[in-house]
Amino acid sequence: MTKVLIITGATATGKTKLATAVAKELGGELVSADSRQIYKRLDIISGKDIHPGDTSRHQKTVLFRGEKYPLVTYQIDGIPVWLYDAVSPDQPCSIALYRSLARAAIADIVSRGKLPIIVGGAGLYIQAVTDTPETIDVPMDNLARRRWDLLTVEALQKELIGIDQARLSRMNNSDRNNPRRLIRALEVARWLAQHKELGKKMKEFHALWIGLRNTVSDMEHGIRERVRSRWKSGAVDEVKKLGDMAPHLPAVSTLGIAAITDYIRNIKTEEEAMEAWAKEEIAYAKRQAVWFKKNKHIHWFDSGQDGLATLVVKVVREWYT
Repeated sequence: MTKVLIITGATATGKTKLATAVAKELGGELVSADSRQIYKRLDIISGKDIHPGDTSRHQKTVLFRGEKYPLVTYQIDGIPVWLYDAVSPDQPCSIALYRSLARAAIADIVSRGKLPIIVGGAGLYIQAVTDTPETIDVPMDNLARRRWDLLTVEALQKELIGIDQARLSRMNNSDRNNPRRLIRALEVARWLAQHKELGKKMKEFHALWIGLRNTVSDMEHGIRERVRSRWKSGAVDEVKKLGDMAPHLPAVSTLGIAAITDYIRNIKTEEEAMEAWAKEEIAYAKRQAVWFKKNKHIHWFDSGQDGLATLVVKVVREWYT
């Protein structure tokens, strides 16, 4: 069974820095699990750890549902990182697409005797790679979606109740009132009703989960510092270059875009926009912390503790060898 290291946790806990240190010690390569860094042209605002002038190296092309996706690697302190710039921002990256791209990257890494290190805070992305939920291969129903797009949240909920009431009851309050999540739930419910023979797939990976966490005050301070740094590094110009994209696209919901757009339109001052962006990031980090708390497989470390990399390398080495 293929061994995969996972380094995860809430935003601004130093995951990539730790993953790079572990990769250097144990001969690993990084696979990004970030739902926004996977998009091209979202370099600064999504916090990709690359610098102006850094070049990508094309590794392979993945065919997914008739579309070709080029996989490239960047270098972070000499360590290759996969799944930056894999998808255009004007198209959605589904969990199924991420899984396909990540598994292609992992297969390439393993074929060269290297340790794949999935690093990021997109818990659903990581889970899709390691656990293979039964719904992961449910295709989009474009015809049904055109009709669902015209319905209200209440109408979508009512339709889902008619197909799979239990599925609606399992959704949290936020998802239950999110049209995009409701439409996907309808899509899955209808497809599963027509394919009752579908069973869960066996796990293919032996994963070690390492989690980073910090105090609320450290988290808030770190996020505000990071937002200010990204602002000064050109986040505003990056948003301007994106132009007008359809509001339903996931890339448009990247944290910070709404606040920066308000600044560009003179609705918010620079300080107001940065604070609004920071508050979005803080709220997101808190949701991440709650989500990961449910995962009993994670070995937790405090991000600010002395000798963190040495401690984690020791744990990983014992598991890996």
